[in-house]
Amino acid sequence: VQPFVGDDSLPWETVGEGIQRKIMTYNDDLMLVKVAFEKGAVGTLHNHHHTQVSYVAAGMFEVEVDGNKQILKKGDVFHAESWLMHGAVCLEKGMLIDVFNPKREDFLK
Repeated sequence: VQPFVGDDSLPWETVGEGIQRKIMTYNDDLMLVKVAFEKGAVGTLHNHHHTQVSYVAAGMFEVEVDGNKQILKKGDVFHAESWLMHGAVCLEKGMLIDVFNPKREDFLK
């Protein structure tokens, strides 16, 4: 694990229509991922065994966690415990900073 990671040293990966991600750093227990959304892009409802905390770094999103919806803007956070259904619709071009425990093995394939 590198103690410092330069944003420009990592490539963006397209993961859906209007959605790109960058895996910034991780170890077995923790992963931080930047996810860029174009307006209208949809992070489809899903769940996983990982605990997830997401920080809205830019833009505006309608986020759903466990059947509850809320509009989040820059500076807001949502928390999805293991197996809770969650997803987001980008209302205004933006970026989420996702943190997972443990790391998302599926992102590394």
